[in-house]
Amino acid sequence: MPYAVFVFKARYRVPLMSQSTNPPQSQPISRRTALKFLGVGAAGGLLGYSRFSKPEPAVFVQDSLDLPRMLNNRKTVAVVGAGLAGLACAYELSQRGFAVTLLEKSPQLGGKIASWPIQVGKETFMMEHGFHGFFPQYYNLKSVVEELEITDNFVSLESYAVVFRDGKYQPEVFRPNHSAFPWNIVDLAISSPNRLKWGINMTKPAHWQVFREIGGFQTQKSFARLDNISVADWVKGEFPRGLYDLYFLPFAKSSLNAPDQLSVGELMQFFHFYFFGNPEGLAFNGTRQDMGTSLVQPIARAIESKGGRVLTDVAVSNIHWENDRIDSLSYQSGDVQSKVPFWVKRNAELTDSNSTEYFGAGDSVFAAAPGGKEAISLSCTHQGCTVMK
Repeated sequence: MPYAVFVFKARYRVPLMSQSTNPPQSQPISRRTALKFLGVGAAGGLLGYSRFSKPEPAVFVQDSLDLPRMLNNRKTVAVVGAGLAGLACAYELSQRGFAVTLLEKSPQLGGKIASWPIQVGKETFMMEHGFHGFFPQYYNLKSVVEELEITDNFVSLESYAVVFRDGKYQPEVFRPNHSAFPWNIVDLAISSPNRLKWGINMTKPAHWQVFREIGGFQTQKSFARLDNISVADWVKGEFPRGLYDLYFLPFAKSSLNAPDQLSVGELMQFFHFYFFGNPEGLAFNGTRQDMGTSLVQPIARAIESKGGRVLTDVAVSNIHWENDRIDSLSYQSGDVQSKVPFWVKRNAELTDSNSTEYFGAGDSVFAAAPGGKEAISLSCTHQGCTVMK
């Protein structure tokens, strides 16, 4: 017991001594300081989340309208033009029970993504119009590819380069990037060998205006402000030249638009959808073989498997109307070339300031001067499309 009493007293010597030392009291934290700490912590957490979580874009959702997936009564439909849009349209309709007839004037299906065999010596090769890449944002195309179970026909391009022939810039190598804005631009700057040549000077108000358009794109407001300005005019002033040469100009040309014709509103929308506003931007998917083998022919076979007809080398000669609606159409197959082009009627819908007369319609349009004896065919000899004035 004495030993127990001794231990009991020893346990309480520390608090007794601490009472006699009177340590300094902690100072209370003000509400303003606490709010500052909370604000900095929240901002840091938000930046960290946006930088490292790499949020995925919204996934394409099928139309929520309560429409029947299949027809109750079989109906016929004709689709004119077997480019990618026409093929996709005919495929969707055939899957829903329509009796589809797909008409294509060219010998090959596919339009701009057509491929055809050529003979070189004793070997046969597949020829295409050129490189074709599909952005990940092509959600409708991806859904068709998945339905057809041909995803193995495509491969993700881990990188691709834009090369500049004048030697002013090093090649820009683009890779898939899943960082959200603005970190996708930061990642682009870190990886770019030309980052010091962007020409950005934040002391210039005009450069701040450029970044306002990049980071604050709003369809209606941006178009109202920028759609009447061409890209060529926009960059005449104090514009970061390197930024234009390295990114805006190459991708504007990839959309097959000349800078003096493309509006700034269209260009900003292009970049907002494909890069600034979408973490999937700048990635590409390509085909393992030619486009016809990898994509066009599988779609055509799927249409035919549902009883659809796919016809090439045909030209629509007439569209029949009844009660202000298209009732039917006529088409010719085989060689539809005519040695006398002016079997077509004068087209009263086409006029211009020079009073040029136009004959025909669709992809068989001819222009002639009033009273002249010569006419110009407006059909492109490459793919047969109509050349704009």
